[in-house]
Amino acid sequence: MSHPLPPPGPFADTYRIAGYTDGLVGASKPECDALRPKWNSGIKWGDKNNPQPGNWRWGAGVSGGVTWDGTFYRDLSRYSGSGELFWASYLKSGSVAGMQGGFWINFGSGWSHLLNDDPAQILGGASQRLFWDAAAGNWKLVIEATMFVTFEVVNVWTGMKTGGNDPTGTYSRLSGLDPVATLSIEAQ
Repeated sequence: MSHPLPPPGPFADTYRIAGYTDGLVGASKPECDALRPKWNSGIKWGDKNNPQPGNWRWGAGVSGGVTWDGTFYRDLSRYSGSGELFWASYLKSGSVAGMQGGFWINFGSGWSHLLNDDPAQILGGASQRLFWDAAAGNWKLVIEATMFVTFEVVNVWTGMKTGGNDPTGTYSRLSGLDPVATLSIEAQ
């Protein structure tokens, strides 16, 4: 069985979802409501004296994250596992482990956390990533969230793009909670 040759590039160090604003992915109702903190999740509520099931906000830990701007970064010195055809939200230059360093990423109604604050474990936890899938011979865009309390990884949106020398272009939805049909990637 032969595998398709990897695309030749050239490649940018950063790519972004075109027209991305917070809530574009991961906020669809009712599909993405599962990402919101639940009544017994331990999340802090706006009025601690009268919490209501409909109230929600980021609690301790998640409030320390950064709001994702739809950008994917490449950093071969911190994560060389998938080579130069891999970009992830966690690899922003200057990001470090900890609550304010960008390893907690908030988006839509969800959030994600880098497993053990270790870039070498990007594929072990929830992440937003853009990469060449050598086995399938296409480009893949994956957006995942971390569930409150259980820390289960949830597929928010996964799409693919066939062909092309680089990851720019339109990705069609394959799976995930969010029903948005397509997302477009542009170089930064």
